Amino acid sequence: MRKGAPMSQPDNLSTGERAACAVCADWLSTGALWSHAALLAMLAVLLAVATGTRSISRPGVLIPLLGLGAIERYLALRVALDARLFGRLAQGHLPGLPALDMALQQVLSVPMAKAGRGLPRRIAGARCLYGAQVTATLLLAALNIVAWWRC
Repeated sequence: MRKGAPMSQPDNLSTGERAACAVCADWLSTGALWSHAALLAMLAVLLAVATGTRSISRPGVLIPLLGLGAIERYLALRVALDARLFGRLAQGHLPGLPALDMALQQVLSVPMAKAGRGLPRRIAGARCLYGAQVTATLLLAALNIVAWWRC
């Protein structure tokens, strides 16, 4: 194997790996609840703008809220995609990590340099994305509360 080439992964996942994928998929699917909470927070921002609430409508408050909302939307999309992909791995609709890597490269142009990561690293990465989504949602809610309270 040449230096820097991705490590070869077996085509089929073991029963234990499929179970880990199923648990990960189920955990990530709870990201939809955080997504709904973030959408409610964004609706509160839009309501404030529509009603002309002064403190929220100021650019110094509105721009960070909208920026954080956009970040959360991206993270929610990524978490939802990962939940579906881990679910497909768990159910055997994807035979293994090499097939997933090839599909991600072909469809989403994911660099091949990311290929070859083992399942534990992939699960850790998905958990990190989930944590970032939760953090963005909580920050969005906190900023909303502070902005509405100061009206």
